[in-house]
Amino acid sequence: MSMGKNWVKVIALGLSAALLLAGCGSGDQSGGDKSGTGTDVSTSEPSGSKSEGPVDYSKYNSYLDLAEEIGGEIEPILSVYFSNVDFAPEFTVTGDYSAIKDAVEFYTPNTYLVEKALGYLEEEPAYPEADAALQALGDSPAKVMEALNHLASYMRFDEFEDDNMAKAPELHAELWEALQTYDANFEAFIGAIDTMASQGRDEDRAQLLEDEQMILYHSLCMIHTSEDILDEIMGQIEVANTQAGPDDELILPEIDMTNLSSLFNDLQTAYDGLKGAMETETEREKVSSFTGKVGDSAIKLYTNKVDSLYSWMTRLAEAVAGGTDYVDAFNGANDAVSSMIGGYNSII
Repeated sequence: MSMGKNWVKVIALGLSAALLLAGCGSGDQSGGDKSGTGTDVSTSEPSGSKSEGPVDYSKYNSYLDLAEEIGGEIEPILSVYFSNVDFAPEFTVTGDYSAIKDAVEFYTPNTYLVEKALGYLEEEPAYPEADAALQALGDSPAKVMEALNHLASYMRFDEFEDDNMAKAPELHAELWEALQTYDANFEAFIGAIDTMASQGRDEDRAQLLEDEQMILYHSLCMIHTSEDILDEIMGQIEVANTQAGPDDELILPEIDMTNLSSLFNDLQTAYDGLKGAMETETEREKVSSFTGKVGDSAIKLYTNKVDSLYSWMTRLAEAVAGGTDYVDAFNGANDAVSSMIGGYNSII
């Protein structure tokens, strides 16, 4: 939990969660695979995997699962906690301690994800950057999870009110100790997983185009372009806040459209292509889940996700181009990207 800009940090990690599955295919149709647990995998595993038969994606998936746990569960709780408690060894309440309850009371520590990922550390295939980042991170996420679990138990039934926060300093000390290794290394791990998962995007799309899987092809084009748009905006926000201190107000700069204009045009092209492909019977027949008894339901569900992403990205385009507040549109677009990725992986 690097105490830079809380809003920027949380949103950036949310985007990372979306990027984790950027290269995912849809089962056999795109050369990917899915583990028995239903965890999604990328089609851009080691080169040659498409022609060399089945690849064991267990290690890849375990790394993704841990990164998603960090970005989707741990960091949002830490953000709320340190918005109300000083980011320092000594326990000092700086806001409303009771506000932490909503963020943490239902937290469940998934320490097995840490053990599972570490268990694959020396296994093949090697992911040099991700392997090194996980090695440095070690079991620190599990220690943070355990500390958050203790905090959750303390907050869940309002024990903090009953004892007038007498136990709060002890729990803070446990969390602070757990954060020492975690905080120094989690961002490098998230970054390495982003890199690992996004490698081969062009190859993935090229393969789908060659295979004439147009629904899958245009879906990836739309997902990847949306991610590129969000990355560009986030990059400009981070640059604008480079010199800001942890207690300074977040600077939301006017967004430079130089790179974004063409990206929004690409998004429109991808959306139009996807909608056209989904309206073509021969293309729908190439997606097994779009046929049979559940075909109509699957098409409707996936179409909703596609249209939702397009709607949010349109709102975002209007906001950044018009110089108006784009926070809500950015957050909505970020969630919509994640939702469409989930649909791509589970529906088609």
